[in-house]
Amino acid sequence: MTQRFADILQGLMNNRKLSPRTVSRASARAESTILQLLNGAIPPSPETLRDIAPVLNISEADLLVIAGLTTGHSSSAAKPYHNSEEIGKLVSIASSLSSEQLRRLIAVGRNLKH
Repeated sequence: MTQRFADILQGLMNNRKLSPRTVSRASARAESTILQLLNGAIPPSPETLRDIAPVLNISEADLLVIAGLTTGHSSSAAKPYHNSEEIGKLVSIASSLSSEQLRRLIAVGRNLKH
């Protein structure tokens, strides 16, 4: 199952034009963890899937099923960081923008920070 999940994860990332580094940064997971998942070196854990699901713009429950893990988790579990779902959606959108659009999005984000 680990290699099958790795192949599906790679397909999801390719489809969304996401690099391991992008998934790592947006999910707050180490890039080495993402690379190990992609190589089938480690099995996915529910906690890791919870963190990367928003980045992939897929529900946590669907990703758990794809990985062959139980979906009987507590919906009140703490998220790894504030607004993780929204950040994942933003990363997904940003990955399909042109270079110029991405520069403008970054500028808008920086202005919102102040």
